[in-house]
Amino acid sequence: MHIADMAPGGSEVAVVCTDDGSAPVLSSAADRGIPTEVIERGDDESRADHESRLRARLDDYEFDLVCLDGYMRVLSRDLLDDLPTTLNVHPSLLPAFRGDDAHEQTLDAGVRTTGCTVHVATEELDAGPIVTQETVPVYEDDDPAALKRRVLHEAEFKAYPRAVGWFAE
Repeated sequence: MHIADMAPGGSEVAVVCTDDGSAPVLSSAADRGIPTEVIERGDDESRADHESRLRARLDDYEFDLVCLDGYMRVLSRDLLDDLPTTLNVHPSLLPAFRGDDAHEQTLDAGVRTTGCTVHVATEELDAGPIVTQETVPVYEDDDPAALKRRVLHEAEFKAYPRAVGWFAE
């Protein structure tokens, strides 16, 4: 299931934007007739210049909510102040296991429950106010790939549409 197929709270996806021209989401969006924008960051381009180009490209669209998913950059306070509410989904129950290796951290810690957190994006990594969380069990034979699949399908696919629906109402 794809969030664009769900329309939580009557929402519509205005644009899919990525910094990776090979991101699978581009073909998925195109199949649904959703406009796409690719704004790759140049090797010696500053964060401020990249965010300025991103913001300029978004000016062509009307939107009330930004939903990050797999956008592996921390946004600056200036950009976040310029955008409407910006949500992010993280594959752990924050505040535990921040960063891009949350599944490995979860398994190393030996916890028996994990999940995902939808939070408001801030200029601090995975530290914004929590909007909602969804839990999943951790099994003894889990490896990072199995845990990642379970968190995505059983937690993120529930929690993110729920959060979007709340903001869209």
